[in-house]
Amino acid sequence: MLNPTSTPPQRLWHTAPERVESDWAGAVVPGALIAHLNLRGEAELQWQDGTQTLLPPRTICWLRAGDADLRLARRLASRERHECLTLVFPDAWLRQTLGGFDSEVGDAFRPLVLGQERALLRLPLSEEDEGWARGPMQPQLCVQARQLLETARLTEYLIHALFRPAAVAGTETAVSRTLRTSQERVRKVKEALLEHLDAPPSLDELAVIAGCAASHLSRTFTQVEGLTLSNWLRRARIEKAANLIATGRCNVSEAALEVGYQSFSHFSRAFAEEKGVPPSQWVRRLSESR
Repeated sequence: MLNPTSTPPQRLWHTAPERVESDWAGAVVPGALIAHLNLRGEAELQWQDGTQTLLPPRTICWLRAGDADLRLARRLASRERHECLTLVFPDAWLRQTLGGFDSEVGDAFRPLVLGQERALLRLPLSEEDEGWARGPMQPQLCVQARQLLETARLTEYLIHALFRPAAVAGTETAVSRTLRTSQERVRKVKEALLEHLDAPPSLDELAVIAGCAASHLSRTFTQVEGLTLSNWLRRARIEKAANLIATGRCNVSEAALEVGYQSFSHFSRAFAEEKGVPPSQWVRRLSESR
């Protein structure tokens, strides 16, 4: 377990097998700024206020939160192994390191660095980010030298993120007008889909709702959510079906129809893709856990 009160920043790899859903310990660390570099697989954070945050593959999630803010953290079943590098920057270290020029932190990161309440910023993970995350340490170094180099690497990564000029950061900054427009379009599309999971609007109809061309909407949705529109819709359908089954409001067949699957074989295949097991096995596990 990472210790948020220690002086230097720390990092920890989280891994989990493919097609297995599991709890995610260490998803939040009180008294620290966290960066989750989610390379492979998917994870989900559910908050006490009823909102949720999805971490798709190739996503960076900068986060400040306490244990009391979080209701559930889990790695989701998927077709690839979950790999996530967590960076922890303790508040005491941040104050010491950034003292004197923390006012220069950009608007996007200011609540994360200077605030005390829950704050979150999700950005795309670049090839450079992944290369940095997987960069090897020199094996011939002694333990003390490795620790010094590790702290230097983490400090450099944080400084580049916090103080990157807006002209360089471009659309990857939360204050970018382009990103805000994209997020608003995606929000409208998700609301429309969630209201009509049994008979979702077509891509052209969604484009009208979003106020852009269909091809642009497809690209925008994938950039913002980290999932294609069709994959997001499948996940939303399966999650609703799973909730209907778990709460006893529907059996498996009824739940499939409720979320728009007319073919049970198609539903079963989609369910297995999302949950890692077919619905019959998932229901059996659910019964055994009660």
